[in-house]
Amino acid sequence: MDRSPEPCLQVLGVGFPYIRSPPATLYAGDGPLDFVELTPEELCRERRAGGRIVFDLVPRELENARAVCGDLPIVVHGVELSIGSADGWNHAYVDMLDELAVRWPFQWHSEHLGFQTISTAEGTMRDVGVPLPLPLTEEAVSLVAERARYLAARYGVPFLLENAAHYLPRLPSDTFVADEAAFMQRIVRRSGCGQLLDLHNLYCNALNQAFDPFEMVARFPLDEVVEIHVAGGASRDGFWMDSHSDRVPHTVWELLDAALPRCPRIAGVVYEILEETASHLPVDAIEGELATLRAIWTRHLVARLAESGVCP
Repeated sequence: MDRSPEPCLQVLGVGFPYIRSPPATLYAGDGPLDFVELTPEELCRERRAGGRIVFDLVPRELENARAVCGDLPIVVHGVELSIGSADGWNHAYVDMLDELAVRWPFQWHSEHLGFQTISTAEGTMRDVGVPLPLPLTEEAVSLVAERARYLAARYGVPFLLENAAHYLPRLPSDTFVADEAAFMQRIVRRSGCGQLLDLHNLYCNALNQAFDPFEMVARFPLDEVVEIHVAGGASRDGFWMDSHSDRVPHTVWELLDAALPRCPRIAGVVYEILEETASHLPVDAIEGELATLRAIWTRHLVARLAESGVCP
């Protein structure tokens, strides 16, 4: 489909999640970061009202986050929208994002391509606890594309879908949707949304399902990638887990080197770790990973920003 007009996409640079554990100096204006990625559910209290779930932004949590992040721009990376649920997404998340967009505007927002809520026999929605992959079918493409278009229009900033890690060897698929790269291509082209390319998720799937990640990444819609994630993981019970629990594997850095020159709309790269990881990973180790990310970003981007069509 033709891309609808959108606000000029500002190039941000190197980002890091908002977490409470590291020293706030990591987020200082003269620190290693250009922007912060916020998972807004972590600033909320969940409750039930009239039989439905409500996410309330906790004022103290929001104030603390804003104080830590200071003047750094933010982007939103949601977890609990469940954009692929057949019976409807998580309306509590959308309502909460409406409030956040007014109180703390974001440059773009993203969500995992998957689902994690299902309807029960009693007619309620049940959270299964972790995002699950969608079948690679035209029906799923149509469902997600319509919702992605709606989200981009609702907030007036780009909306991105993230390729997910999963541990299922064979997903149901239509014959003309061969794999997750083809699936993402079809959704992005039909919806006009962008992609968040998670290279560690791709690395996990490549290890667990025995395919070549370099061949696969080349077939994603790289011309629509706005943000890239790198992260570390761990081996467990014969699987490589997307646990965001360590330094970035060498192969993931190689994937970043391979992908960045082919992403003309790229606006930011993020090193992801979890709160519990940050509490025991030394700050100098975190800063070392951010320095590596900065070096790769600079090497690939500085020379081409002027001709990329993305606003510097």
